[in-house]
Amino acid sequence: MLSARSRGRVWPWFVAMVAIVVAIAAFVVPLPYYVDGPGVVRATQSRVSVSGHPAYESKGEIFFTTVSERRATPYLLLQAWLDEAIDTLPEKVATPTGDRDAERRAEQQQMDRSKLTSIEVAFRVLDLPLTITGTGAFINEVGKDYPAAAQLRAGDVITAVDGSPVTVVGDLRPLLADKPVGAMVQLAVRRDGTTSDVTVELGRNPDDDSHGYLGVVPSTADEDVDFHFDIELDSGSVIGPSAGLAWTLGVIDRLTPGDLTDGKKVAVTGTIAPDGTVGPIGGIGQKVVGAKEAGATLFLYPAATSPKDVKWLKRLAGDDIRLEPVATVEDALKVLDPTGLGAD
Repeated sequence: MLSARSRGRVWPWFVAMVAIVVAIAAFVVPLPYYVDGPGVVRATQSRVSVSGHPAYESKGEIFFTTVSERRATPYLLLQAWLDEAIDTLPEKVATPTGDRDAERRAEQQQMDRSKLTSIEVAFRVLDLPLTITGTGAFINEVGKDYPAAAQLRAGDVITAVDGSPVTVVGDLRPLLADKPVGAMVQLAVRRDGTTSDVTVELGRNPDDDSHGYLGVVPSTADEDVDFHFDIELDSGSVIGPSAGLAWTLGVIDRLTPGDLTDGKKVAVTGTIAPDGTVGPIGGIGQKVVGAKEAGATLFLYPAATSPKDVKWLKRLAGDDIRLEPVATVEDALKVLDPTGLGAD
């Protein structure tokens, strides 16, 4: 049995050991949460390789921004509680399918698709020749609040609208653009190798009621693109679609003389659609913080960003970085260089 003096000597060591164990646990014990914080910021132009066509260097930089996602520990949860730029997500929200590897593969496909679309949009802006062929408009997603959800599903391929053929995704929008909300359209839809006609009511887009919307996220089925010279984008380990606008601007800057950014560091986020529309993204607060830390003086973000996220963005940006919402690639080009594509 220990004497009172011995117990007095052991007690401080015991407390110290417990404190050390607790401290280590705070940093290493995984919890059923993920934390999202500012990620890496990388310049696009140096990652655009061109062969068989003139390419140009720029003094300025067009950054794409990312979000860093990590498994939460007690320490990281405390950090997230203290820092508005760090979000905490339950595991079921961060990994809804429970298969993180499969989700990352899907996000890699989104990045690959985004890079291809970025080049296509840049070529159209620059009036460069490209040849795109396909077998229809592939439906990646159907909005649950649109009437079309009753008849269409992901994986369907639209091959005609009211008898007019659809071979690439760019054929779809012009065929629907002049039809009002509530209009009925006849679609030829290929599903499981069989094509049939379905009649679908066009729904209302809460952000634009000037015409009816099908409410789908389409891409070109069996797409094959010939750019007529070699161009590659190196995204490294970054995945997801949110660098689409940044890639588009980076390609435009590489393929045109002059400097699109006028020598400045410009951070950009937003998806890019085949028609040049810029779409909203997640983690916008983390991305503007990363942009500030990288020394960017201008941040382009999607005009479709929710009011709540815009307030968050502005709080984190403060007066350190200029914020500009853009709805299309043309909007972004006007902000960057009103005189036109980096002209000297």
